[in-house]
Amino acid sequence: MSNDSFSEVTSTGWLSRIGKSITGVLVGLLLTVAAFPVLWWNEGRSVKTYQGLVEGEKIAITVPAEAVDPANDGKLIHLSGRAEAKDQVTDSVFGIGTPGTIKLRRTVEMFQWVEDKKTTTRTKLGGGEEKVTEYTYHKEWSEKTHDSREFRQPQGHTNPQPAYTSETFLSNNATLGAFVLPRPMIEGWRDLRPMATPAADIAAEFRDKVLVQNGWIYLAGKADPAELGHLRVKFEAIPAGDASLLARQVKNTFEPFTTKVGTQISRLSAGVMSKESMFAAAQAENTTLTWILRGGGLFMMLIGLVMILQPFKVLADILPLAGKIVGAGTGMVAFLLAGIGSSLTIALAWLWYRPLLGATVLAVTVFLIVMLVRSLRKRRA
Repeated sequence: MSNDSFSEVTSTGWLSRIGKSITGVLVGLLLTVAAFPVLWWNEGRSVKTYQGLVEGEKIAITVPAEAVDPANDGKLIHLSGRAEAKDQVTDSVFGIGTPGTIKLRRTVEMFQWVEDKKTTTRTKLGGGEEKVTEYTYHKEWSEKTHDSREFRQPQGHTNPQPAYTSETFLSNNATLGAFVLPRPMIEGWRDLRPMATPAADIAAEFRDKVLVQNGWIYLAGKADPAELGHLRVKFEAIPAGDASLLARQVKNTFEPFTTKVGTQISRLSAGVMSKESMFAAAQAENTTLTWILRGGGLFMMLIGLVMILQPFKVLADILPLAGKIVGAGTGMVAFLLAGIGSSLTIALAWLWYRPLLGATVLAVTVFLIVMLVRSLRKRRA
């Protein structure tokens, strides 16, 4: 693939770096302080979601999909049956569509210039800093249209605007057994599968000009070598087939069910799944999200503490070796403090929401504090 690059060198004096690091302390304080409510909120959200799902599993009833029972109106129901579209979902541009398809996704990629940036920083004797930023340009297939006007060097790297973009098409009359699937549930249904697209199925205006290869439709009629601005398209779909659902019955359709603790339950999955399997999958997703947000809160706190301690490193950078030593030390302290702060917040939140687990997390926090004290004593020695 075509590529080129150029480098840009910038220098910052020691006094200027000290001023920036002091300003960064304020930002660091904001990040550190903000991390605490984020972590606390996440634990509360996690517990309430868990409790709501437990409540939902106890009260949910499994019903047949073949008939609508008015007696179940307003209840949380579980059912499995055949899902299909009564209308024809078709891509309005390329004419792709299969009877019964509930959801159709068109992905369009353009062969275009992409800018990559890599910065290397070197501290000089006297505390000054030199940054070498290398901008590399290469062409690749990408669904996102990279705006070449925002490139550091747009000359010679101009990207055209694609004639077509990615789009999703939904059925307006999809059913699950005797029930009607509401549009919001279809929009959130993620079980898309690759869809075969023979050239004969493509609209006549494209049929003789395209190449179908490895699931992609190359509009230029060739896959390689690709040229700037060439487009390729692929399709994914949720076809007619078995599906399982958890939601509140509202006459012959569905809406999210709200538990006593405020958790909303609304799930639609491909295949035949038991009630227990669907709730287990929901609990697993809650656990995954909880750990992701915990990691985000920890990272936020860590970055904030690094920024707060940054002036010490910059002051020591007048001798680059001393700056590296101080930087390693402040980095370790920031990591331990972030670990302690986040663990303590999680422990207190769990003590509030679930005392037994909170006590366990609190014990881990105490262990981290002991490790920090020992580390500081060793450094003093």
